[in-house]
Amino acid sequence: MSLKIAFVGVGNMASAIIGGLRASGYNGESIVGSSINVDDHEAIEQRFGITMYADNKDAVAQADVVFLCVKPNMLQSVVEDFASVVRDDQLFVSVAAGIQLDALAEWLVKPVAVVRSMPNTPALVGSGMSGLIANDKTTESQKEWVAQAFDSFGSHVWVNEEDQMHTVTALSGSAPAYFFRVLEVMIEAGKAQGLDDATCRKLATYAMKGAAEMVTQLDDDIAQLRRNITSPNGTTQAALETLEAQGIEPLFTAAIEACAKRSKELGEEFANK
Repeated sequence: MSLKIAFVGVGNMASAIIGGLRASGYNGESIVGSSINVDDHEAIEQRFGITMYADNKDAVAQADVVFLCVKPNMLQSVVEDFASVVRDDQLFVSVAAGIQLDALAEWLVKPVAVVRSMPNTPALVGSGMSGLIANDKTTESQKEWVAQAFDSFGSHVWVNEEDQMHTVTALSGSAPAYFFRVLEVMIEAGKAQGLDDATCRKLATYAMKGAAEMVTQLDDDIAQLRRNITSPNGTTQAALETLEAQGIEPLFTAAIEACAKRSKELGEEFANK
């Protein structure tokens, strides 16, 4: 028998998860959602074949698994509002960035299983990557179910220490924005040399997509893949030497460190509220 799943908040990330579950064969009758935007309920129900509620309690009370998909600054008040219907046997999965496991457990009141996740926006096109960590109330079978759920719209990694979620944020959660920025710069550089926008966009985007596919599908070391297309005194070497001279390594290292640092600061801010 399928688990009953509730989504508290049904925005873009929840839609990606629901879409992944439905595409993997999960029955829409086993999924419910809740949100205050009642005007959107009919469209969501028709799109996914699920039932929507205006009151979070109505969705949470009937669920075995509850996905918390509201904004971090709203999560405490939302959870405390439905805490009276929480059961000991439920599993809660949070996609709210920066909210720590201890805070979630405190708001939920009962000693329940909690998984904290850090997905990223490529989940919207079935290519998401999610970092996961569970509290000590979460069983191995529950962790396995969560992993399968997140794999339905991409892939996942588990981390052992909650502080590592800040690095997950820097390397994955925020990283699509870095690559979008790189693409913007490459496209503009191509246009400056005379190609039209559409051509530059396709060339640069497929090059990035193809490089990522090679890394994920081939066993070669990334450095070797780079060397394979870098002929001595050739065009690629000229480009790479320029990137190194301009400081690509310290630049990206500093960016990732800044992202992880800000993630930690936000987590502490939410914990102290």
